[in-house]
Amino acid sequence: MQLNQYIWTNYKKSEGGQRTIRAFHEGSAQDIIDLFIPSDNQIPSFGLALEFDTVVDDVEDLQDFCIKPVLPETITSEEAKDLSERIIEEGVTLKDDSGTYNISKLDELTYRIPSLSTWLYFGYPAFFKPYLFGHNFHLLTRIANTFDFELPPVPLKRYRAERLRYYFDLCRTFAELETHHGLSSAEMCAFLYDFAPRYVEAFGNLTTTLPQPTQVWMIGANKAGGDFDFLDNATPDSTHFWQGNEETKRGDILVMYCLSPRSYIHSVWRAMTDGVSDPLSHFYGSVYIGQGQRVSPITYHELKADSYFKTHPLARKNFQGLNDRPLTAEDYQRLKHLIFEKDRAADVLPKLYGYEIERNTSVRSERDVELQLIEPLLKRLGYTVQDWTRQLAVRMGRGERNYPDYAFLTSKAKDFEQAGMLIESKLAIVNNRGLEEAFRQVWSYGQRLSAHTLVIADKDSIWIYKREHNSFDRTIYIKFYWKQLEQVTEFQQLKRLIGKF
Repeated sequence: MQLNQYIWTNYKKSEGGQRTIRAFHEGSAQDIIDLFIPSDNQIPSFGLALEFDTVVDDVEDLQDFCIKPVLPETITSEEAKDLSERIIEEGVTLKDDSGTYNISKLDELTYRIPSLSTWLYFGYPAFFKPYLFGHNFHLLTRIANTFDFELPPVPLKRYRAERLRYYFDLCRTFAELETHHGLSSAEMCAFLYDFAPRYVEAFGNLTTTLPQPTQVWMIGANKAGGDFDFLDNATPDSTHFWQGNEETKRGDILVMYCLSPRSYIHSVWRAMTDGVSDPLSHFYGSVYIGQGQRVSPITYHELKADSYFKTHPLARKNFQGLNDRPLTAEDYQRLKHLIFEKDRAADVLPKLYGYEIERNTSVRSERDVELQLIEPLLKRLGYTVQDWTRQLAVRMGRGERNYPDYAFLTSKAKDFEQAGMLIESKLAIVNNRGLEEAFRQVWSYGQRLSAHTLVIADKDSIWIYKREHNSFDRTIYIKFYWKQLEQVTEFQQLKRLIGKF
């Protein structure tokens, strides 16, 4: 959805809205961090506190405060880009009454982005914005989904300079959004950190029916971040941000291992979202967990003594560095056996779905996906070939033509077409990056054609996204494996979602 001006105007007139806008307009860097990173927030607070307390009120103060790079009094868009590159290449050196601070290593610069970005914002608010999403890149993604703007492509983990550069790419995206909606810099920040998160929380939903799990991952917990408190007091409805593998899929099984001083398996969870790659996080990969089931502890010593696990690679590494480690089906089965021996709880733990052995091995191209899977399914759902248009030429941007694979048109007026549903076919989507690329593609068609349903299909699976509150959320979808659709109940669910009525 686009930013609703009526709702936005009411927000700006509200006491909370005025307080937030005033903080970004008149406050200090520390005021902003105190407002938006409270001590009880589930976003970890490390790396957010400024090492310097000097209030930067204008560019002159900023120049006095910075030793390098040398800062101009005013900057253009091109000079802001050059400044960004100098920070990446040279780092920054700052001073206050207590000393001088040099930050030059790429890891440290990335780690300090929340404070550095806030400092830059007070100097040049038109070009730089505070980055306060910390370890909550999921939230930024959902805001982009809800308000229909595209985030820059996320660089791979190993490209550290590109990951730092991602912040400056984000600033350009925010500047374009600010201009598009006619916002001031302070209003743009209030939108990002107060208005939009409240809206997403009010209308967002992490409890959509989960797909069948096809992978098990180990994740870890420690006492330093308050993990133990959360785990011990969690209910079946509790959800939480967690470090994890960026290739985690919604519905996957997550085995929670509490690190020292506990050193035991504590519970079993489900992935409520796909894993995401957070370029500005030290951990890079993260996921939301939910539907936790507490089990009788299986201790490190019990695992080391077990005939199966004593030779397992994780045991040989003393269960260190396990936050993104996959477990095999055999690993999980043995673990459930150990739990069952203690309290019979393994009977109610989630079971792996064995679709891997049922792959469509005869499907060798995207066209095979369409002819052997998509079109027979559409006919079972009540459609005929007259109901869809293949490779519809869609005008996008400056005369550019694009071609969604299947469009179910509700209006055929040339260059003003509208479609109720779009389907995009791929041969194989092997990771979350591939799914993200496919979603971006079909989402752009959906925006142009005012679609209410987006479907992505490959040789193994089908993903269905529904427009809700006038937007699509790429983190919320219904997923089926083709083999599942042989079951009456699963097929009927799919028919209710996308069947012809």
